[in-house]
Amino acid sequence: MNIELTPACMDRPLFLRLARDYIETLAKFDNRIRWDEATWCSAMWRAKFIMDGRTVQGFAMVEETKFDFYPPALYIVEFFVVPEERNKGIGMEAVKEITKNWHGDIYFYVLKNNIKAMLFWTAVAEELGWKKTARPEIDEENGCRLMTYNVK
Repeated sequence: MNIELTPACMDRPLFLRLARDYIETLAKFDNRIRWDEATWCSAMWRAKFIMDGRTVQGFAMVEETKFDFYPPALYIVEFFVVPEERNKGIGMEAVKEITKNWHGDIYFYVLKNNIKAMLFWTAVAEELGWKKTARPEIDEENGCRLMTYNVK
């Protein structure tokens, strides 16, 4: 397996199809989640396809912040592996690729009812040796848990 990240803006129709699949998956956990093509079109510039060779296996949206008055932080804003490719190590390899040169805090939200995602991120953190920096915070308004880890 050779996972690479490539800009999703190279194939807008494919990205929007994957994003719609992602939203449909999330809506199973929170019925307030709705598809909004305009939102995803405007966010496409920061998305990366998760590629295994020449095959798109999902996408990730990651934002890095660096301010003089705060430590650097990496936000894994969205993360999606197509259902038929899950549990094959692709997600783990993609996270390794995303974080390979990162040193600092990592933040990501997980829908509080999405137990599989919670288990995935917990396994990722354990395998990669990330250290928890705080208990997961529950955002009741948005139905999410904010998970925070530190990468050395």
